[in-house]
Amino acid sequence: MPDSKSFFSCRIVFLFPALLTLAACSLLGGDNPRWDTDVPESAPVTALLGTWGPEGTRIAFVHTPDSAATEPRKFNQLWTYNLETDTMRRMMRGPLFTPHWSPSGNRLVFHSPIPQYLFTVDPDGQNLQKLTGPDSPNPDLENTVIGKWSPSGDRILYTIEAEEPRGVSMMKPDGSNARILIRYGVQAAWFPSGERIVYVNWDQSIEEGSRNKQIYVANADGTNQRKLTDLKNSRDVGWPSVSPDGEKIAFNYDDQIYLMSADGTNVRQVTGGDGFAAKPAWSPTGETILFFRRFTSRGYRSLFLLDVETLEVEPVFPAEGR
Repeated sequence: MPDSKSFFSCRIVFLFPALLTLAACSLLGGDNPRWDTDVPESAPVTALLGTWGPEGTRIAFVHTPDSAATEPRKFNQLWTYNLETDTMRRMMRGPLFTPHWSPSGNRLVFHSPIPQYLFTVDPDGQNLQKLTGPDSPNPDLENTVIGKWSPSGDRILYTIEAEEPRGVSMMKPDGSNARILIRYGVQAAWFPSGERIVYVNWDQSIEEGSRNKQIYVANADGTNQRKLTDLKNSRDVGWPSVSPDGEKIAFNYDDQIYLMSADGTNVRQVTGGDGFAAKPAWSPTGETILFFRRFTSRGYRSLFLLDVETLEVEPVFPAEGR
């Protein structure tokens, strides 16, 4: 971990010698950026797409265990990790993606790989309910991904990511009243009030062929759509996530995690290092961001915790001996 000296680059400015000495410090520090550049070592636990339980002590995530070579439905299983007891537990065999906990903590929503259908399930892996695809309330819906429970638990945001029509969509938790809200939008998430959403879409104000993806906000019914960012080369922008106080948005861009104010100002990078960082998820307290990093040099993906105040990074699963 970097110490406090690595967070700031300072130079001494002398004004009226012998009378006053001021230290002028740069937050970003020039050649010494505030974020961690030496990513700490993690145990080689393949873990990605993490989401916080509502109490802030559990994480649900996608994990492929070491037994994958001999185990049926082996890849991308649903697991939980308890930060207080340091215990991992399998909830469901895979394959599945993007789990998200209901605000009550008694259900999770996730989607299957191709064909991509939405499901909900109890935390113990029981009472599986299919929301889209054959034998569901929406038999004609497929390519449905990234379900997100509303803060009140009465709606689920999701994306129809292929075919027509497609875009940011919503349904009730039992699969009823499914409808598209925003054409071509993807990866929508809620503001804590439940009255607005944040999502990614192609910039419609630019001529087709040179458009970049940008981050937008809208009312929860899809009205009042407004672009927040004007990022360059932003085809990889994604996974916006709103802080519990509604004042900040975390997202991934240019292979790292960024933060900005909820009005789109004050965009700043907050992670660095090997590989790429993705899918930030705020803890219920707003003090920590969970994300996963895929390493180019270490050959695995694992989960990390970013302290929002200090920008220090810690692995969820520390390497042996740390």
